[in-house]
Amino acid sequence: MICIKREAINNLVQACRSSQRKRMNLNIHQSLDARVQRFFNAMEPDTYVRPHRHVQEGRFEMFLCIRGKGAAITFDDSGKVLNTVTISPGGDSIGIEIPPHVWHTILCLSPGTVFFELKEGPYVAIDDKDFAAWAPDPSGPRSDDYLRKLKEGIGC
Repeated sequence: MICIKREAINNLVQACRSSQRKRMNLNIHQSLDARVQRFFNAMEPDTYVRPHRHVQEGRFEMFLCIRGKGAAITFDDSGKVLNTVTISPGGDSIGIEIPPHVWHTILCLSPGTVFFELKEGPYVAIDDKDFAAWAPDPSGPRSDDYLRKLKEGIGC
């Protein structure tokens, strides 16, 4: 049995705050080869998750918000926003599942936000994500403006 302690989540949030990307994972699965990838993902509001899709057949991605507040956004092939869902532990929606082949991103809307993520493994970095060409690279100069526009679109 794996016991997930509140202290571990608190430590994850603290580590996230001092990380360069302003997000950090705590894996529950034992290896990247695991058939089911399950982990906690702590995020801060200034992190940018580049829109992407999972092109492998059957590769869904599920997010449950266990702390804070976030939003999931889906896009069409040209980058137009199709749907936005705000998720939080006390809100109308506590989580979402993104099917394969759907362009999406996750936003962090409050400090100390933590998602529980679940997706099919194994994890292979080279083909896990197909990043959207219409969205800026996180290391580029346009990523901050793009993140700001996404948040403005949901009233943040």
